[in-house]
Amino acid sequence: MHIDGLRVYGRVWLTAMLVSVLLAGCATQGVRPGDDDAAAYRAVSEAVAASDCGAARQALQTMQAQFPNSPRLPDARLETAYACLSGGDLAEAEELVITYLEQSPGHASEEYGRYLHALVAYARWKELPADTPAVRSAAQARQAFGRIRVLVGRYPQTAYASDLRMMLTDLREGLARLELEAIATDLQAGRHQAVISRANYVLNHYAATESAPFALAALINAHRARGEEAAARTHLYRLESDWPGHPVLQTLQ
Repeated sequence: MHIDGLRVYGRVWLTAMLVSVLLAGCATQGVRPGDDDAAAYRAVSEAVAASDCGAARQALQTMQAQFPNSPRLPDARLETAYACLSGGDLAEAEELVITYLEQSPGHASEEYGRYLHALVAYARWKELPADTPAVRSAAQARQAFGRIRVLVGRYPQTAYASDLRMMLTDLREGLARLELEAIATDLQAGRHQAVISRANYVLNHYAATESAPFALAALINAHRARGEEAAARTHLYRLESDWPGHPVLQTLQ
């Protein structure tokens, strides 16, 4: 069985996502007070505009020390998180977003904060090395799933819906590939009942993914190995009907 282990590397995907944030209107929406803290806030904004995470973080720390009660602080945290995320400093971005969510519940920019919260988790998953253990990769993917569910649950009409759909599709493909890798190992080891269970799980939960026809082929092979020809024929008919001409059919002749 052929398993496509394709994983997109680099930061091209992240750049595209962040550009879409700008197009969707990523500007924070907090209250703008008087001018006492304006210079401190401007220093943060200028560092963010320069995509300088370190400078933005330093300016934010100065602002927090000088104006700990500033209504601008939540916005400054989110803008700094954006700069760090765009620069690839995911740990810093996550810390800032979590601080924002914990300290500013109900803030005007919470939808954007929830989006960054989900995007950081997704970015962590995307940047896992190819040899990352499946358990860790799956856990990171599910964390991203969970954060997306929270965002959509609170903001059903979210402005970031198109980005979220893309992320969810990618996460489902990734989780299905992990299941497919386990199926291949079980099939090679002759653990046919485990193959049947995992393959059915993929077909029930990830039927729209690229891994689905390969899971179905493994299911056919497992039933054949157990002498269950009737079940194998049933699944072969489904494979031929749902994925006519798919290359995996050639492995079943």
